[in-house]
Amino acid sequence: MKKLKRMKLINWHRFENCTIDFGDTTLLSGENGAGKTTILDAIQFVVICSANFFNKAAHENGKRNLSGYVRCKTGRENKPYERTGEISAHVALEFYEESRDRYFIVGAVIDSATEGQETAVRYLMDNQRLSEEMFFKGKTPRSVTEFRSFNGRGIRQWCKTQTEARKMIKARFGRIEDKFFRLIPKALAFKPIDNIKDFVYSYVLDEKEVNIDLLRENVRSYQDLERTLESVKRRMEKLEQIDSFHDEVQSCVKRDGMYEFFLSQAEVDLIKDRIRRLERETAAEEYRQKQLGSQLEETQKERTQKQEIETNLRVELRQNREFVALEEQKKELERLLEEEKDCLEEKKELKKSIKKSLGQMDRLLKIKDADPCVRECRKVFENIEEIRNPAEAKALLDQVIQYKNQMYGKVQRKLAEVQIRLREKQTEKEELEGKIQRLKRKKLSYPEAVERLMEALREEFGRLGKKAEPHVLCEVLEIADESWRNAVEGYLNTQRFYILVEPENFDIALGIYDRLRREKKAYGAGLINTQRMEKSGEALEGTLARAVTSQNKYARRYIHMVLGKVQMCERYEDLKKYPTSITRECMRYQNRVASAIKPEIFSVPFIGKNAFKVQLEQAERKRGVLEGELEKLREQMKNLEYATEPLLTADDVDVKYRLEVLDRLSQARFLIRKCRDNIKTLEKNSTIIEKQIQLGALEKIRAELEKKAGDLNRQIGTAQQRIQDKKEQLQAGIQESIRLQAHAAQITREAADEALGWQKEYEKLTSQKTFQQFKENYERQRKANWTRKEKAEASMTEQMIQYKTEYNFGAPASVEGYPEFAAVYDRLRTSELLDYEEKVETAKQAAEEEFREQFLAKLQENMKQAQGEFKELNRALKDIAFSNEQYEFLYMPSKKYRSYYEMLMDDFNVVQGESIFSGIFHETHREVIDELFDRLAVNNDNNAKTLDEFTDYRTYMDYDIKIIHRDGSYSYYSKVCEEKSGGETQTPFYVTVAASFVQLYSNNIGGEAAGLVMFDEAFNNMDDERIGGVLEFFRRLPLQILIAAPPDKIQYIGPQMEETLLVMTDERVSYVEEYYNDRI
Repeated sequence: MKKLKRMKLINWHRFENCTIDFGDTTLLSGENGAGKTTILDAIQFVVICSANFFNKAAHENGKRNLSGYVRCKTGRENKPYERTGEISAHVALEFYEESRDRYFIVGAVIDSATEGQETAVRYLMDNQRLSEEMFFKGKTPRSVTEFRSFNGRGIRQWCKTQTEARKMIKARFGRIEDKFFRLIPKALAFKPIDNIKDFVYSYVLDEKEVNIDLLRENVRSYQDLERTLESVKRRMEKLEQIDSFHDEVQSCVKRDGMYEFFLSQAEVDLIKDRIRRLERETAAEEYRQKQLGSQLEETQKERTQKQEIETNLRVELRQNREFVALEEQKKELERLLEEEKDCLEEKKELKKSIKKSLGQMDRLLKIKDADPCVRECRKVFENIEEIRNPAEAKALLDQVIQYKNQMYGKVQRKLAEVQIRLREKQTEKEELEGKIQRLKRKKLSYPEAVERLMEALREEFGRLGKKAEPHVLCEVLEIADESWRNAVEGYLNTQRFYILVEPENFDIALGIYDRLRREKKAYGAGLINTQRMEKSGEALEGTLARAVTSQNKYARRYIHMVLGKVQMCERYEDLKKYPTSITRECMRYQNRVASAIKPEIFSVPFIGKNAFKVQLEQAERKRGVLEGELEKLREQMKNLEYATEPLLTADDVDVKYRLEVLDRLSQARFLIRKCRDNIKTLEKNSTIIEKQIQLGALEKIRAELEKKAGDLNRQIGTAQQRIQDKKEQLQAGIQESIRLQAHAAQITREAADEALGWQKEYEKLTSQKTFQQFKENYERQRKANWTRKEKAEASMTEQMIQYKTEYNFGAPASVEGYPEFAAVYDRLRTSELLDYEEKVETAKQAAEEEFREQFLAKLQENMKQAQGEFKELNRALKDIAFSNEQYEFLYMPSKKYRSYYEMLMDDFNVVQGESIFSGIFHETHREVIDELFDRLAVNNDNNAKTLDEFTDYRTYMDYDIKIIHRDGSYSYYSKVCEEKSGGETQTPFYVTVAASFVQLYSNNIGGEAAGLVMFDEAFNNMDDERIGGVLEFFRRLPLQILIAAPPDKIQYIGPQMEETLLVMTDERVSYVEEYYNDRI
């Protein structure tokens, strides 16, 4: 065996120059931080030729690197490294080759110019032993160049790269396998573990990368193309729907053409029928007119005869005076009866007006202190029939009208006052509501000029990219002593609303203010100049400035300037003691004048972040008061309006001017009685009566003949009008016939060849129905057809709009735009669809090939190699017994991923002739392939972690250890670990690690091999008996064991070890001493 005998550490962390001797089994012990792990890392750095695996067993969160070891990293902020400047460090291992009885050295020289700038070279020196002059030039460690120059003859190999160095180590350690470089770090990092899978992952099976980037890219490309193809198909489906609706529209348009042809022919035939009917009706009317003319002639002749007899009789009667007087009395009676009728109508209207007027008087009498004339008038007009003197009633009514007018004026003036107050209160409430809404948004209301200037400043600052915002002074102040709030608010008054800007922004702000002034938009607002304002410390004790604080330094300086000279006084008598002073009650003394600040100035607070809450509470209280006042004013208005109505005089005036009808009616009735008496007296003459009866009969006959003649004249006129109408209708019908025939001819020409078929169909259909029935039927059909056409067109337009929106298409969504949609569909169908189908197939083949070659094949290869490694490990374990037990590693398909295991271990190469996305392989493993492809296609952090699991061949197997007892019985670790302590369950793992090294070193092909095995922080959870058993087992193996453990383990581990070394430090330098039976 090639054994590590000695080690040289120079400038390796706290080891400045330390030589350490090792036995066949060596224990390194010491307190945490003494340097145990540092020594093991140094050995590891040399033998595995890498600085990437510095052991973390001692400190899980430690971040060890080469620079930290060479420069001695301390972790202190003021001095992170003990060594500075250019540093050279050495780690040299002296081995003894037993079979040849000779020594050799493998080591590393490191030069560090600055932190992180290290150059490391490894070397081999045959037949050499460690000496001081090898590494030092005087007291200075030799650099890389100096070391090679001084030891040039003894150096057999000089390795600048990791590849060269590992080649050298493998050869010199007995031509061992590359596995050595993985096992050493794993053994060093070994820690207590009770999970078989974790152990397999960490110490048995290496992680092997399966590069699936190209596969993922191919799968994504395939799925992207497939989605694109699906998108093309979806586009085609949408375009096919558009095409279908367009076909339906065109079909309806064509059908509409046929219906139009049918209806034009029907209208021509209907107008022809109408013309024939009108011709017949005109002839009939002309015959009737002729008959009526004959009847009229005979009637007029008879009337003339009767007229002559009546005239002669009247001449005879007119010569009689009594008859003439009778006629005059009858005419007067007719006139008087008409006048009576008019008066009665007038009296009826008078009663209506009196009723309304009395109602108003009743309401007026309910009012306190109503004038007595109202009650007296009410009594007079209560019964109109009892009014004997209308003039007196009229005079009384005039008094009431005059009283009402006076009262109405007073009520109207009062109503106007209430309306004005109501409007004022409503305006005040609206303004208050606006203020409340702003306060709820935590926005205070400032004078208009301040608001306008603030808005202009924000706009300009935003445009210039200024981050600093302007502030209203009160917004950046806080009251430190609430008892002095009123004094502060009252003293500052409008200064609270001054605007504060950063010093560098003042000139800009001033320019904006001046512009607003010129535009007559802002006056009276204050703009504080913070430039060169004196820095302020603490406000003077007793001044009003002490009652105010601010986080804004400029606001604080201004307040100290303004309030720092205002003395706070508890009593008003003390005010005069100071030039400027104020009391809590807001009595102010300034310029030798005392004055009380108006409460309305300070009653509404503006200072501090809570000012808006107080203002909001005040505003809401005020709103409640206003609502009460408004309710009272509305009630007052309602009462006034109620009082106004009975004061209206329109009905009274109407009564006044209609009263005269009573006199006129009385007079008319008197004259009617007198006239009737006269008529009775005159009608007593018998001769006159006989002649009157004869005259009356003649008048009746003549009237009947005149009526008959009139009727006949009207009938003749009506007949004449009908004849005229018929002739006009006939003429219009002829003109319409000409137009319709021309229209039908035009439709026939446009229909071209189809017209002949349509004509035959028309003749067939009209042979079974009248033209009117046919027309009504096809008008309904045409309307229904057009409705279908519009519905199809609307659906087509809707589909077009959806297509335009989804695919950003520019064609108009209409029948006119259809050709562009059709062109796209044709292009997709004849070109893009075929192109994408070909691309999808190509991408599918590429993904399949990559899936087969890079995923399935690589994982299957890794799994088979893993199974081979387990077989080798089991062969090594077969010849090794611990106590009464032997161990055998078991592997089987994962329960969780059995389907994946079966797919991966399936002989997919047998199906080379068919796609793995179809055929037997795909049918067998469809779900697994689909899930894998979905995971491969998604790109996010969670999926990346899942993919790492899926590309790790170890995922697809479950693991266990078979514990074989001496009597041939056996148990399984997975069950035993649930029952035994942590220390007992670690034993198989230590045995396995040792067996792995035995197998590694036994499989060498270069004769004698090394046997180095290192454990850091070993046996942490094991009891002394178990530790002794494991160490006894290690001593029987052809291995050189080097263990690092804390001091409390010396009593258990030390007795089993050939060498026990104590690693110690004085906080600056670490060193090693040999340990002898409790003595150093």
